[in-house]
Amino acid sequence: MTRLSVRRASLALSPLVLLLSGTAAASAQQAVAQTAPVNPQTDAARVWNFAASDVPVDPNIVFGTLPNGMKYALLKNSTPKDSVVLRMRFDVGSFAEADDQRGLAHFLEHMAFNGSKGVPEGEMIKLLERKGLAFGADTNASTGFDRTIYKLDLPNATDDLIDTGLMLMRETASELTIDPAAVDRERGIILSERRARDTYQLRSVVDQFEFQMPDMTVANRLPVGTEAVIRTAPAARLRDLYERYYRPERATLVVVGDFDPAAVEAKIKARFGDWTGRGPAGADPDIGTIDYARAAAADDFVDPAIQDSVTLAMFKPWVQLPDTRAKRARNLAEEVGEAIVSRRLAKIALDEESPILSGYFSEAGGWKIFDQVTFGAIAKEGAWREALALVEQESRRAVEHGFTQAEVDEQLANRRTGLRNAVAGVTTRRSETLADTLIEAADGDFVVVRPETTQTLFEATAPSLDAAAVTAAFRARMAGMSAPLARVTAKTPVEGGTAAILAGLAASQQVAVAAPVAATSSAFAYDDFGLPGRVVADNRIEDLGIRRIRFANNVMLNIKKTDYQKDRVYLSLRVDGGNLLATRDDPTKVSLAGSITVGGLAAHSFDELRTILAGRTVSPSFGSDTDAFGGNALTSPEDFALQAKLMTAMLTHPGYRADGLALIRRFLPQQYAANDATPAAVIARDVGGILANDDPRSQTPPLATLLALDWNQLKPAIADSFAHGAIEVGVVGDIDEQVAIDAIAATFGALPARRAAFDPRPDARVREYATDRSERTLIHKGPAEQAELRVYWPARDDSDLAEAMRLNLLARVMQLKLTEELRERLGESYSPGAGASLSDEFPGYGHLLAASNVDYKDLATTRAAIFAIAGELRAAPVDADLLDRARRPLVESMTKARRENSYWLNYVAEATTHAERLDRSRNGIAEVTAATPAELQALAQRYLVDDKALVIRAVSDKAGT
Repeated sequence: MTRLSVRRASLALSPLVLLLSGTAAASAQQAVAQTAPVNPQTDAARVWNFAASDVPVDPNIVFGTLPNGMKYALLKNSTPKDSVVLRMRFDVGSFAEADDQRGLAHFLEHMAFNGSKGVPEGEMIKLLERKGLAFGADTNASTGFDRTIYKLDLPNATDDLIDTGLMLMRETASELTIDPAAVDRERGIILSERRARDTYQLRSVVDQFEFQMPDMTVANRLPVGTEAVIRTAPAARLRDLYERYYRPERATLVVVGDFDPAAVEAKIKARFGDWTGRGPAGADPDIGTIDYARAAAADDFVDPAIQDSVTLAMFKPWVQLPDTRAKRARNLAEEVGEAIVSRRLAKIALDEESPILSGYFSEAGGWKIFDQVTFGAIAKEGAWREALALVEQESRRAVEHGFTQAEVDEQLANRRTGLRNAVAGVTTRRSETLADTLIEAADGDFVVVRPETTQTLFEATAPSLDAAAVTAAFRARMAGMSAPLARVTAKTPVEGGTAAILAGLAASQQVAVAAPVAATSSAFAYDDFGLPGRVVADNRIEDLGIRRIRFANNVMLNIKKTDYQKDRVYLSLRVDGGNLLATRDDPTKVSLAGSITVGGLAAHSFDELRTILAGRTVSPSFGSDTDAFGGNALTSPEDFALQAKLMTAMLTHPGYRADGLALIRRFLPQQYAANDATPAAVIARDVGGILANDDPRSQTPPLATLLALDWNQLKPAIADSFAHGAIEVGVVGDIDEQVAIDAIAATFGALPARRAAFDPRPDARVREYATDRSERTLIHKGPAEQAELRVYWPARDDSDLAEAMRLNLLARVMQLKLTEELRERLGESYSPGAGASLSDEFPGYGHLLAASNVDYKDLATTRAAIFAIAGELRAAPVDADLLDRARRPLVESMTKARRENSYWLNYVAEATTHAERLDRSRNGIAEVTAATPAELQALAQRYLVDDKALVIRAVSDKAGT
């Protein structure tokens, strides 16, 4: 909603000079103009604005434009297989609203789901559900300042489903009824959405816009609108926006997926060719400008839940340039410098006495009005002055002294690796990502290219990117920027207010900054773990394609080779132990294990690892789960062995460094400050302990308790697990099995003998459901009207697959009934929900849930509606159509998930220690498909019992005042 239009093209470099300026730039542009065009010279190419570019467009994309002005782009893509993604964009958002229309662009987005000439009110979502699409997951829309986008993710590529998707997009484009009665019914839903979004974060964003852009309409044109307009605006004012701005010349349709582009192009021409605008077209809105001569200024925003932070923002006028190789070359040089600034701030954040938790450089192009850069940091609580000085001085250090060659090389290595991975994965790019890129390209500001093109251009120019060139580019980037606008967010009032902030800025500006010290980098210290392990057992689970290995030291390895993501491999590590080592008497015994990576390694700090591993697709992923230490990492076949070495080193040589512990202690107060800021936050803080009968292991510990923890307390708690605990490694992805076996043999397989099996720890797995079922009221510190109601029914664990899948389906049915009652009929909640949480770790432990974010005054009616729905599910079998609308999207999502590496990783990670769970993959869909209305009714009668329910409500400390 608050996204600024970032107009920087994707990385691609010029084989021409690095930075073109003055006469050199003119000569180069003239030379380009005299050569034959590299792109098609069709009407579509000109409308999409790539005909004149010397950057070659992806030739596989079918670009088009209809006589009425509507643009479209089609791309055949097979990831995910047999699916289609549709996006339709209208170049209109909240900027186009008059004062009496504030919020109506977003309101109009809602009305697209509430009746058109071809689809009666209330039937669009049901129609899609019957075809396997879930509302929210597969069917959605968004409204921004300058655009509205409608999204459909079709679970298969049949003609029927594609036709349905195109029909609905055309209905949205020109056939909405905007019935006054339907408008009135939708008001409560939009007010509910507005209420849920009224958070300290949003209020901070509004304050930021008011401060940084006072002469623009941004701050008073947030898409969420005003309560008064939403409550009272007549349907005619929505229709005014609709007819003036939902027009073919403002529309772009994108279709990406597993289909024949020629056939779909014909469908688009037939479906949209006769669309014409109604009445006069709306003008592009005047959104104001920036005062670039404004003197340095300061702003403070105070809220008890806000993260302490500092920013320095600077502006200069936007300059519109075509997307050329020369522009991309300049952009890359600038971006390398910007990344170095962020890297420096991230390094400083890891200093033991640092006043910041993290830092960054960011840039944004504001709707082709301004070019903005921001230097920022999350500050240690109360340390705004020190953080502001640090950020200001680092920004000056970059401009005055530039960058070192080592810093440039690190960033180039990272980018080169990213490009190499992109090229390797070109055949398995995701349709959703490609569609979203094409929707952005509709502005005509960049050319959509293939990864191979980007890589080729990069390699042609990278040798000229030395420290001097990058420094010059960054200085040119910063030249002409306005005076800095300093902003501080804090939990308590800033002593001295904005005057103190300005004084702090001025004082910092008088401090001389020295040149950066050239850093040195060492080689990774953990390359040899001893003699590679010997395989003593090797078997296959043929129907699932899983190979299971055991080494002589008892390390278990499970492998599933897939082709879902080219050159992508997941590595999972499970080391016996995890949070089960905590006790009722010492519930935070292993809490620090979840953050052990920031402690680095014995030979390398966490920051040094970033430099050592630059240009490699590896990450120090290691933490704590319920019953295991370890983690999951995404790597490449080329870097798989290094990733295995890194994770082994985290197990055998954790660093326990003081700078990592200091960072954790700076972070925790910021996190805890927001724990009661919203209804959802306070429930998340307390619900675990409430449901687990006040078991301290499930409660959020006091902040003081966590701040008192240290590495010395953690070491003995995890020592036995790290030294002797059973190890299970999972590998899923595009990797040769023998390559994976060899890499694990040389790392985990080379360790001294481990225990052969995980300790079941039955006593640690005991969790009792709350015996006290009295209603609980939790207090949050948000606005008075914000409330949330949750109803929990105790259920069971997930060990019985048939019942577990039916309980999940029952929850889906309840979700639909809640939506129809609380959203559509009562208009009380934007997003009511239901779910089933059935533990796979704690025997007998689980629950069903119904939840709704509501107005405080509607708590009683919402509560009554939830219990009434539960009663209906107990009283009679589920209606066949309702069951179909719940089941089809669930089956489609389960089917689609099986084509994802992340889905298989859950099974492969435990394929030896929990082989019984593999039947879930084999039979889960069949169990959902076989479920009957009578079975769901029986489950409702068993579990959705009123006197077993536990009601939790979260209300504001200001409610009723």
